[in-house]
Amino acid sequence: MEIRELKYFVQVAKDGNYSTAAQKLYISQPAVSQSIKQLENQLGISLFNRTHRGMELSAQGGKLIFSKI
Repeated sequence: MEIRELKYFVQVAKDGNYSTAAQKLYISQPAVSQSIKQLENQLGISLFNRTHRGMELSAQGGKLIFSKI
């Protein structure tokens, strides 16, 4: 787990989607998406629920980790 991945996680949690987070982080959307996927794989949990309106923190992991960060 890297600080960069946590930074991307926090930005996606705040913005609710990869595209807006990527713009604010000055990186590409696929880079944000891949980083979140790597973080989820490392932790073994899903951090976000993907909805038709964007991303929301999952109850099982996302909300817990966000509150700790």
